[in-house]
Amino acid sequence: MKIRHSEILAYLEKFEEVSVQELATHFGVSVETVRRDLNQLAQQNRLHRTHGGAVSNKNRDIGRSFQVRQRINSDAKKSIAEKALEHFFEGAVIGLDASSSSWNFAQLLPDVPCTVVTSSMHNIRALANKPCIEVIATGGTYSAKYDAFYGSLSGHILSRLNIDIAIFSCTGVADGVVWESNEMNAVLKRKMLSVSKKVFLFVDSSKFERKDLIKLCDLSDVDILFTNKYPPNSIEQYCQEHNILVTT
Repeated sequence: MKIRHSEILAYLEKFEEVSVQELATHFGVSVETVRRDLNQLAQQNRLHRTHGGAVSNKNRDIGRSFQVRQRINSDAKKSIAEKALEHFFEGAVIGLDASSSSWNFAQLLPDVPCTVVTSSMHNIRALANKPCIEVIATGGTYSAKYDAFYGSLSGHILSRLNIDIAIFSCTGVADGVVWESNEMNAVLKRKMLSVSKKVFLFVDSSKFERKDLIKLCDLSDVDILFTNKYPPNSIEQYCQEHNILVTT
């Protein structure tokens, strides 16, 4: 086996899931080379190929871990979160999903009186030293992979709340639909959106025109789409037709 193949498997063992672009950057080779490497390793049953990357055979459950998502397009996610801060107001009740995009917003959120509702332990830690912010954890069944809580208890708590702004992300936006990789994440996000007055979607440009396994919601359910680059014409036109503000 090639030395790079062994190094790819070691990298995958450490981070659970990787993208083609991430590996190309890490090893200093082209994305075409990485794709060939991953396809060869998949044929040997050494890993499992996914759209745009691969996951370890030891961890084939659908959906990227927080540690993986945290590393991908981190600068873009931070700039998106900075734009959304302009819509924050004192006393707001803010719902944050367990995405790395929401985590960036939690880190940047100023320590002024407001309430944050979240299922994410990463968000809770980011807000722990901000005493003016009241944090409501949804509770539920803990997932170490996502470092967040899920299940019926989480949904029950969310259903009893009244949220001013819901902030969430997704795995793709295409054909007027917001897509998610697994039902566990989608169910809790839908519940949060259903009790929120305003819905903010954080999407870095790599997710445009990309579909996934689960339909999370219609894009028309979103009030403001925050992104780092202006979306393709099809998405731009959809947003205009449905009065969705696009902020770049």
